[in-house]
Amino acid sequence: MNKIKLILSVAFLSLSSFLFSQTMNEAGEAFNNGIAAVKANDYAAAIKAYSECIDICSKLGEEGEEMKMKAESQIPDAYFKMGIGAYQAQKFDEAVIDFQKSSEFALKINDKENSDKALNYIARVYTTKGSAQYKDEEYDNAIVSFEKAIQADETYSKAYYSIGLVYNKQDKAAEFKAAMDKVIELGPADDKTVEAAKLTVFRSFRADAGKALQAGNFTKSMEYIDIALNYEDGDAQILYFATIANNGLSNWQKAVDFGKKAVELETKDKSKVYFELGRAYEGINNKNEACSAYKKVTSGPNVAAAQHKIKNELKCN
Repeated sequence: MNKIKLILSVAFLSLSSFLFSQTMNEAGEAFNNGIAAVKANDYAAAIKAYSECIDICSKLGEEGEEMKMKAESQIPDAYFKMGIGAYQAQKFDEAVIDFQKSSEFALKINDKENSDKALNYIARVYTTKGSAQYKDEEYDNAIVSFEKAIQADETYSKAYYSIGLVYNKQDKAAEFKAAMDKVIELGPADDKTVEAAKLTVFRSFRADAGKALQAGNFTKSMEYIDIALNYEDGDAQILYFATIANNGLSNWQKAVDFGKKAVELETKDKSKVYFELGRAYEGINNKNEACSAYKKVTSGPNVAAAQHKIKNELKCN
Protein backbone atom coordinates (compact mmCIF):
# COMPACT_ATOMS: atom_id res chain seq x y z
CA MET A 1 0.00 0.00 0.00
CA ASN A 2 2.75 2.41 0.91
CA LYS A 3 4.51 1.47 -2.30
CA ILE A 4 1.42 2.42 -4.29
CA LYS A 5 1.20 5.77 -2.49
CA LEU A 6 4.83 6.47 -3.23
CA ILE A 7 4.34 5.70 -6.91
CA LEU A 8 1.28 7.97 -7.05
CA SER A 9 3.15 10.79 -5.27
CA VAL A 10 6.04 10.57 -7.70
CA ALA A 11 3.65 10.53 -10.61
CA PHE A 12 1.82 13.59 -9.27
CA LEU A 13 5.06 15.50 -8.75
CA SER A 14 6.23 14.57 -12.21
CA LEU A 15 2.94 15.74 -13.71
CA SER A 16 3.06 19.00 -11.72
CA SER A 17 6.63 19.59 -12.83
CA PHE A 18 5.63 18.89 -16.42
CA LEU A 19 2.64 21.22 -16.25
CA PHE A 20 4.75 23.96 -14.60
CA SER A 21 7.42 23.58 -17.25
CA GLN A 22 4.79 23.67 -19.98
CA THR A 23 3.19 26.79 -18.48
CA MET A 24 6.51 28.58 -18.15
CA ASN A 25 7.27 27.70 -21.73
CA GLU A 26 3.94 29.20 -22.75
CA ALA A 27 4.74 32.34 -20.78
CA GLY A 28 8.16 32.55 -22.42
CA GLU A 29 6.64 32.02 -25.84
CA ALA A 30 4.13 34.83 -25.22
CA PHE A 31 6.92 37.11 -24.06
CA ASN A 32 8.99 36.34 -27.18
CA ASN A 33 5.92 36.99 -29.34
CA GLY A 34 5.74 40.41 -27.75
CA ILE A 35 9.37 41.14 -28.60
CA ALA A 36 8.82 40.00 -32.20
CA ALA A 37 5.73 42.20 -32.51
CA VAL A 38 7.66 45.24 -31.26
CA LYS A 39 10.35 44.61 -33.88
CA ALA A 40 7.58 44.52 -36.50
CA ASN A 41 6.18 47.81 -35.12
CA ASP A 42 2.93 46.01 -34.28
CA TYR A 43 2.53 47.43 -30.81
CA ALA A 44 -1.07 46.35 -30.34
CA ALA A 45 -0.02 42.73 -30.93
CA ALA A 46 2.93 43.24 -28.58
CA ILE A 47 0.67 44.49 -25.80
CA LYS A 48 -1.64 41.51 -26.30
CA ALA A 49 1.29 39.09 -26.13
CA TYR A 50 2.80 40.68 -23.02
CA SER A 51 -0.62 40.65 -21.37
CA GLU A 52 -0.96 36.91 -22.08
CA CYS A 53 2.45 36.37 -20.53
CA ILE A 54 1.40 38.30 -17.43
CA ASP A 55 -1.82 36.28 -17.10
CA ILE A 56 0.08 33.00 -17.29
CA CYS A 57 2.71 34.13 -14.82
CA SER A 58 0.07 35.38 -12.39
CA LYS A 59 -1.34 31.87 -12.15
CA LEU A 60 2.12 30.49 -11.37
CA GLY A 61 2.54 32.65 -8.31
CA GLU A 62 6.05 33.23 -7.03
CA GLU A 63 7.64 31.06 -9.72
CA GLY A 64 6.36 33.30 -12.49
CA GLU A 65 7.02 36.62 -10.75
CA GLU A 66 10.31 37.44 -12.50
CA MET A 67 8.96 36.93 -16.01
CA LYS A 68 5.76 38.75 -15.09
CA MET A 69 7.79 41.80 -14.07
CA LYS A 70 9.71 41.69 -17.33
CA ALA A 71 6.49 41.61 -19.33
CA GLU A 72 4.93 44.41 -17.28
CA SER A 73 7.98 46.60 -17.90
CA GLN A 74 7.46 46.32 -21.67
CA ILE A 75 3.85 47.47 -21.83
CA PRO A 76 4.31 51.19 -21.04
CA ASP A 77 6.80 51.55 -23.88
CA ALA A 78 4.55 49.69 -26.31
CA TYR A 79 1.64 52.00 -25.53
CA PHE A 80 3.98 55.00 -25.77
CA LYS A 81 5.14 54.00 -29.25
CA MET A 82 1.53 53.48 -30.29
CA GLY A 83 0.85 57.00 -29.08
CA ILE A 84 3.74 58.41 -31.07
CA GLY A 85 2.39 56.77 -34.23
CA ALA A 86 -1.10 58.17 -33.66
CA TYR A 87 0.33 61.60 -32.84
CA GLN A 88 2.36 61.70 -36.04
CA ALA A 89 -0.74 60.69 -37.99
CA GLN A 90 -2.60 63.56 -36.26
CA LYS A 91 -5.01 61.10 -34.66
CA PHE A 92 -4.99 63.18 -31.52
CA ASP A 93 -7.73 61.42 -29.56
CA GLU A 94 -6.13 58.00 -30.14
CA ALA A 95 -2.74 59.35 -29.17
CA VAL A 96 -4.07 60.73 -25.88
CA ILE A 97 -5.61 57.34 -24.99
CA ASP A 98 -2.36 55.52 -25.76
CA PHE A 99 -0.19 57.94 -23.80
CA GLN A 100 -2.63 57.82 -20.88
CA LYS A 101 -2.38 54.01 -20.78
CA SER A 102 1.38 54.26 -21.03
CA SER A 103 1.40 56.54 -18.01
CA GLU A 104 -0.98 54.33 -16.04
CA PHE A 105 0.97 51.12 -16.70
CA ALA A 106 4.24 52.86 -15.86
CA LEU A 107 2.81 53.92 -12.50
CA LYS A 108 1.76 50.34 -11.77
CA ILE A 109 5.42 49.35 -11.83
CA ASN A 110 6.52 52.50 -9.99
CA ASP A 111 8.17 53.96 -13.08
CA LYS A 112 7.37 57.62 -12.47
CA GLU A 113 9.90 58.86 -15.01
CA ASN A 114 8.18 57.15 -17.94
CA SER A 115 4.76 57.97 -16.53
CA ASP A 116 5.68 61.66 -16.55
CA LYS A 117 7.13 61.30 -20.04
CA ALA A 118 3.81 59.98 -21.33
CA LEU A 119 1.90 62.77 -19.60
CA ASN A 120 4.24 65.29 -21.21
CA TYR A 121 3.30 63.89 -24.61
CA ILE A 122 -0.38 64.21 -23.77
CA ALA A 123 0.35 67.90 -23.17
CA ARG A 124 2.12 68.07 -26.52
CA VAL A 125 -0.80 66.45 -28.31
CA TYR A 126 -3.35 68.84 -26.84
CA THR A 127 -1.08 71.81 -27.55
CA THR A 128 -0.72 70.77 -31.19
CA LYS A 129 -4.47 70.29 -31.44
CA GLY A 130 -5.10 73.65 -29.78
CA SER A 131 -2.64 75.40 -32.08
CA ALA A 132 -4.57 74.13 -35.11
CA GLN A 133 -7.80 75.41 -33.55
CA TYR A 134 -6.12 78.75 -32.85
CA LYS A 135 -5.13 79.10 -36.51
CA ASP A 136 -8.73 78.38 -37.48
CA GLU A 137 -9.83 81.11 -35.03
CA GLU A 138 -11.68 78.54 -32.89
CA TYR A 139 -10.49 80.32 -29.78
CA ASP A 140 -12.85 78.75 -27.23
CA ASN A 141 -12.00 75.24 -28.45
CA ALA A 142 -8.32 76.10 -28.44
CA ILE A 143 -8.51 77.19 -24.80
CA VAL A 144 -10.14 73.86 -23.87
CA SER A 145 -7.29 71.99 -25.59
CA PHE A 146 -4.57 74.08 -23.95
CA GLU A 147 -6.20 73.68 -20.53
CA LYS A 148 -6.18 69.89 -21.01
CA ALA A 149 -2.50 70.13 -21.93
CA ILE A 150 -1.79 71.98 -18.70
CA GLN A 151 -3.82 69.45 -16.70
CA ALA A 152 -1.67 66.67 -18.13
CA ASP A 153 1.64 68.43 -17.48
CA GLU A 154 1.70 71.60 -15.42
CA THR A 155 5.33 72.18 -16.39
CA TYR A 156 4.78 72.25 -20.17
CA SER A 157 5.57 75.88 -20.92
CA LYS A 158 4.44 75.80 -24.56
CA ALA A 159 0.86 75.17 -23.45
CA TYR A 160 0.91 78.31 -21.30
CA TYR A 161 2.47 80.28 -24.15
CA SER A 162 -0.17 79.07 -26.58
CA ILE A 163 -3.11 79.79 -24.29
CA GLY A 164 -1.59 83.22 -23.70
CA LEU A 165 -1.76 83.94 -27.43
CA VAL A 166 -5.47 83.12 -27.39
CA TYR A 167 -6.11 85.42 -24.43
CA ASN A 168 -4.26 88.17 -26.25
CA LYS A 169 -6.52 87.72 -29.28
CA GLN A 170 -9.50 87.96 -26.97
CA ASP A 171 -8.15 91.15 -25.37
CA LYS A 172 -7.95 89.47 -21.96
CA ALA A 173 -4.87 91.35 -20.80
CA ALA A 174 -4.69 89.96 -17.26
CA GLU A 175 -5.05 86.34 -18.36
CA PHE A 176 -2.60 86.91 -21.22
CA LYS A 177 0.04 88.33 -18.91
CA ALA A 178 -0.49 85.60 -16.28
CA ALA A 179 -0.02 82.85 -18.87
CA MET A 180 3.17 84.39 -20.25
CA ASP A 181 4.51 84.98 -16.75
CA LYS A 182 4.03 81.27 -16.09
CA VAL A 183 6.14 80.47 -19.16
CA ILE A 184 8.90 82.72 -17.83
CA GLU A 185 8.63 81.14 -14.37
CA LEU A 186 8.94 77.59 -15.72
CA GLY A 187 11.82 77.92 -18.13
CA PRO A 188 15.46 79.03 -18.05
CA ALA A 189 16.10 82.57 -19.26
CA ASP A 190 17.71 81.41 -22.52
CA ASP A 191 14.83 79.08 -23.44
CA LYS A 192 13.28 79.99 -26.80
CA THR A 193 9.73 79.80 -25.46
CA VAL A 194 10.66 82.05 -22.54
CA GLU A 195 12.26 84.55 -24.91
CA ALA A 196 9.18 84.46 -27.13
CA ALA A 197 6.91 85.01 -24.12
CA LYS A 198 8.87 88.05 -22.95
CA LEU A 199 8.90 89.54 -26.44
CA THR A 200 5.19 88.87 -26.99
CA VAL A 201 4.16 90.51 -23.71
CA PHE A 202 6.47 93.45 -24.33
CA ARG A 203 5.20 94.10 -27.83
CA SER A 204 1.59 93.79 -26.80
CA PHE A 205 1.84 96.29 -23.96
CA ARG A 206 4.03 98.61 -26.04
CA ALA A 207 1.29 98.65 -28.66
CA ASP A 208 -1.31 99.36 -25.97
CA ALA A 209 0.85 102.21 -24.67
CA GLY A 210 0.99 103.71 -28.15
CA LYS A 211 -2.79 103.50 -28.54
CA ALA A 212 -3.30 105.17 -25.17
CA LEU A 213 -0.96 108.00 -26.23
CA GLN A 214 -2.93 108.52 -29.41
CA ALA A 215 -6.06 108.79 -27.29
CA GLY A 216 -4.36 111.35 -25.07
CA ASN A 217 -4.56 109.09 -22.02
CA PHE A 218 -1.08 109.58 -20.58
CA THR A 219 -1.80 107.89 -17.25
CA LYS A 220 -3.03 104.70 -18.93
CA SER A 221 -0.13 104.80 -21.33
CA MET A 222 2.33 104.88 -18.43
CA GLU A 223 0.58 101.89 -16.85
CA TYR A 224 1.21 99.92 -20.01
CA ILE A 225 4.75 101.27 -20.32
CA ASP A 226 5.61 100.23 -16.77
CA ILE A 227 4.44 96.69 -17.51
CA ALA A 228 6.33 96.55 -20.81
CA LEU A 229 9.55 97.74 -19.18
CA ASN A 230 9.49 94.71 -16.89
CA TYR A 231 10.08 92.54 -19.96
CA GLU A 232 12.41 94.75 -22.03
CA ASP A 233 14.02 98.02 -20.96
CA GLY A 234 16.38 98.48 -23.89
CA ASP A 235 13.87 99.44 -26.56
CA ALA A 236 14.06 102.97 -27.97
CA GLN A 237 10.39 103.19 -28.91
CA ILE A 238 8.99 102.33 -25.48
CA LEU A 239 11.39 104.86 -23.91
CA TYR A 240 10.21 107.44 -26.42
CA PHE A 241 6.61 106.66 -25.48
CA ALA A 242 7.57 107.11 -21.81
CA THR A 243 9.08 110.52 -22.63
CA ILE A 244 5.86 111.65 -24.32
CA ALA A 245 3.65 110.31 -21.53
CA ASN A 246 5.66 111.96 -18.79
CA ASN A 247 5.66 115.24 -20.67
CA GLY A 248 1.89 114.92 -20.91
CA LEU A 249 1.73 114.35 -17.16
CA SER A 250 4.16 117.24 -16.45
CA ASN A 251 6.62 114.78 -14.93
CA TRP A 252 9.43 116.76 -16.54
CA GLN A 253 12.47 115.17 -14.90
CA LYS A 254 11.21 111.66 -15.64
CA ALA A 255 10.65 112.75 -19.22
CA VAL A 256 14.25 113.98 -19.38
CA ASP A 257 15.57 110.70 -17.98
CA PHE A 258 13.58 108.57 -20.39
CA GLY A 259 14.37 110.87 -23.31
CA LYS A 260 18.12 110.68 -22.76
CA LYS A 261 17.96 106.87 -22.75
CA ALA A 262 15.77 106.87 -25.85
CA VAL A 263 18.25 109.07 -27.75
CA GLU A 264 21.10 106.71 -26.93
CA LEU A 265 19.20 103.68 -28.23
CA GLU A 266 17.45 105.24 -31.22
CA THR A 267 19.28 104.38 -34.44
CA LYS A 268 16.93 105.92 -37.04
CA ASP A 269 14.82 108.95 -36.13
CA LYS A 270 16.39 110.81 -33.23
CA SER A 271 14.63 114.07 -34.18
CA LYS A 272 11.30 113.02 -32.69
CA VAL A 273 13.01 112.14 -29.39
CA TYR A 274 14.96 115.42 -29.29
CA PHE A 275 11.72 117.35 -29.72
CA GLU A 276 10.21 115.66 -26.65
CA LEU A 277 13.48 116.18 -24.79
CA GLY A 278 13.28 119.87 -25.60
CA ARG A 279 9.79 120.02 -24.10
CA ALA A 280 11.01 118.18 -20.98
CA TYR A 281 13.98 120.53 -20.52
CA GLU A 282 11.62 123.48 -20.89
CA GLY A 283 9.53 121.96 -18.12
CA ILE A 284 12.45 122.01 -15.69
CA ASN A 285 13.46 125.51 -16.88
CA ASN A 286 16.73 124.40 -18.44
CA LYS A 287 16.82 126.75 -21.41
CA ASN A 288 20.29 125.79 -22.65
CA GLU A 289 19.50 122.07 -22.84
CA ALA A 290 16.10 122.80 -24.35
CA CYS A 291 17.68 124.90 -27.10
CA SER A 292 20.31 122.25 -27.72
CA ALA A 293 17.63 119.56 -28.06
CA TYR A 294 15.40 121.61 -30.37
CA LYS A 295 18.34 122.42 -32.65
CA LYS A 296 18.81 118.68 -33.22
CA VAL A 297 15.28 118.33 -34.60
CA THR A 298 16.28 118.26 -38.27
CA SER A 299 13.65 116.00 -39.81
CA GLY A 300 10.05 114.90 -39.45
CA PRO A 301 6.85 116.77 -38.64
CA ASN A 302 8.30 118.65 -35.65
CA VAL A 303 10.93 120.72 -37.49
CA ALA A 304 8.73 123.82 -37.82
CA ALA A 305 7.61 123.64 -34.19
CA ALA A 306 11.20 123.25 -33.02
CA GLN A 307 12.31 126.25 -35.07
CA HIS A 308 9.50 128.31 -33.59
CA LYS A 309 10.69 127.40 -30.12
CA ILE A 310 14.28 128.31 -30.97
CA LYS A 311 13.54 131.65 -32.61
CA ASN A 312 10.39 132.97 -31.01
CA GLU A 313 9.89 131.41 -27.59
CA LEU A 314 13.27 130.55 -26.18
CA LYS A 315 15.23 132.95 -28.40
CA CYS A 316 18.15 130.58 -28.45
CA ASN A 317 21.64 131.86 -29.31
